[in-house]
Amino acid sequence: MTRTPPYRLSTEAEPAVDAGRVLLCVTHGEAEGEPAMWELRTGLPHLAGPQREWWLSETPLTDHSTGELGLRTNADIGFGQLRIPESALRADCAASCEEAFARILALLPTTGLPHLLRSWIYLGHIHAGEGDDERYRQFCIGRGRALTAAGLDANAFPAATVIGRPGDGACIHFMAGREPAEAIENPRQTSAFDYPRRYGPQPPSFVRAQRTSWGELIVSGTAAVVGHESRHPDDTAAQLLETERNLAALREAAGGDWQPLRTVVYLRDPAELALVDRERLGGAVSVLQGDVCRPELMVECEALYRRAGRN
Repeated sequence: MTRTPPYRLSTEAEPAVDAGRVLLCVTHGEAEGEPAMWELRTGLPHLAGPQREWWLSETPLTDHSTGELGLRTNADIGFGQLRIPESALRADCAASCEEAFARILALLPTTGLPHLLRSWIYLGHIHAGEGDDERYRQFCIGRGRALTAAGLDANAFPAATVIGRPGDGACIHFMAGREPAEAIENPRQTSAFDYPRRYGPQPPSFVRAQRTSWGELIVSGTAAVVGHESRHPDDTAAQLLETERNLAALREAAGGDWQPLRTVVYLRDPAELALVDRERLGGAVSVLQGDVCRPELMVECEALYRRAGRN
């Protein structure tokens, strides 16, 4: 079992390390040139906080790629990404998303990191389409089919965030591990995979959080949902407070004392930036403009916590 974190997180603008030690660089907002395989560009407007995050490895790294699917790993974890063009989403969103996740799940066992721990999906035109034809609902169908076909049950689903981004196409970014993590559910919320039919033909296939063997809590995109219903429609201030209650409930459900490392706040309306209390959230807090999966939800947060006492 891994006892120490298999990476170091830095939010410096440009840490003094060579590219051979970078597991992942996350860049928010605008960036020039073509990204490296280990660089994730969210494509979301940057409103506040760190614009870049560096996940640095102290141990050797290996690159894996099959076409446009890329993955960089050390012995314990890896980060990768796969882009889906707009033409594929328009032709058959569910099928193209199913194929993308199937490719990822097929690659992971060949790298020695068979467990899909976390996924981030930045989805253009997330609310396009009516009813079950909405792009987000079609995405959920495709992802659910791929995870089921791979033999994953709910306890093995990854933590996840799905956010609408400006522009076309989609980017699936993911984290894989040598060891499985422990799924943690929120007692205040219905498990996403148990949502009723009103939210679409395929419930979202993710868990609320993953507790890792190296003492971290990886929290999915979390919003003002209690049970399965959205609370405080269109009221960003009230939704932020409800979201913080959900984050606290997850930390309590995971047991122990958890210290914030990073939080990403996705805000639908950039004019409401002043409502985000970054100091109260703690750790490195980036605020981005993005569309949450339900139109009435104005804000969503994802978080990473480390058990107190771990370096």
